[in-house]
Amino acid sequence: MKKFLMFGISLFFVCILFFMLWSEREESTALKIKGNSFIEGLMVSYLKDGNTVWTLTARRADFTQGETKAILTDVTVKVHENDMSLHTGTATYDLLTQNITTKGEIRADTKDYTITTASIDYEASSREIKTEDSITVEGKRFKVEGKGMMLDKEQKVRILKDVKAIFYK
Repeated sequence: MKKFLMFGISLFFVCILFFMLWSEREESTALKIKGNSFIEGLMVSYLKDGNTVWTLTARRADFTQGETKAILTDVTVKVHENDMSLHTGTATYDLLTQNITTKGEIRADTKDYTITTASIDYEASSREIKTEDSITVEGKRFKVEGKGMMLDKEQKVRILKDVKAIFYK
């Protein structure tokens, strides 16, 4: 009788151990399915009327399941209309609206001038670029500093406040 009772208790503990290990496997599988996904070497082009307006490239894009945004690292945006290249370390790209928001040092280069600021927001629908941070626009013969900027679809740039301009001969 003692052997039968010991066998029953041992079998009971083995079953409990088996179910505990099995449930941990299911949880780890579920975490992998719900985990983040990413793409390395991302390239996105925005086309309008068959023409490429801008091309975004990133070393890595991290997506979260169910989210419509991607966190991009080592980002370059090439605006083809005015031959501008924008470089930043990180940005957020909204997949539905195609809006881009950057944080950290941003540098935009053209053949005539360079723009430096800490963050920008790009709205694809209106093609407007905005920032509330300090901004510097520097060319061969001028330097303009200020706080806040708006760039509209007609390429008109407005620096919002504390504007300081220096022109060189």
